[in-house]
Amino acid sequence: MQRALVLILVILSLAPAPAAASALSTQEVREASPDSTAERWAPLAFLIGDWEGVGSGKPGESIGRFSLSPDLQGHVLVRRNTADTPSGRHEDLMLIYPSSDHGFRAVYTDNEDHVINYAVTTTESPKSAVFLSDEAPGVPRFRLTYRLNTDGTVGIVFEIAPPGSKELKTYTEGVVRKRRSPA
Repeated sequence: MQRALVLILVILSLAPAPAAASALSTQEVREASPDSTAERWAPLAFLIGDWEGVGSGKPGESIGRFSLSPDLQGHVLVRRNTADTPSGRHEDLMLIYPSSDHGFRAVYTDNEDHVINYAVTTTESPKSAVFLSDEAPGVPRFRLTYRLNTDGTVGIVFEIAPPGSKELKTYTEGVVRKRRSPA
């Protein structure tokens, strides 16, 4: 009998709480810590939206677009990027998240099987975001820079350093403009 009672208590403790109790708990959490999504992403807010542009570089002319938007209830930013080049279509996805060092980190993956981990730094003047890949033996180093221009466009520079080298060289660059919403 005592084993049955213990088993029932264990099962009840694992059962999900009723919806009303969950909603109350969520409300209490919101009141205890106000929504800080805008504050959390303020250094990267200039990039949030839908962008398109035309760039050039070693691979040739390209036409690309990307979007950057909050996801997972504002806990991450998701960048989706596509570029059509003479050599084909490139697609990638980047997940940006707050880091314990009060900065940001990002993980990038694409349709060419690349996975890159980045440390992200931002500046206010000029407004910019720099994604610098982690160092690893025998692996190239990458730097992706976004800089807000005075006309509201954003300049983008992607640089690469060969394995073992500290010298980053421009691989491709371009300018993007915010896409207009349909009227």
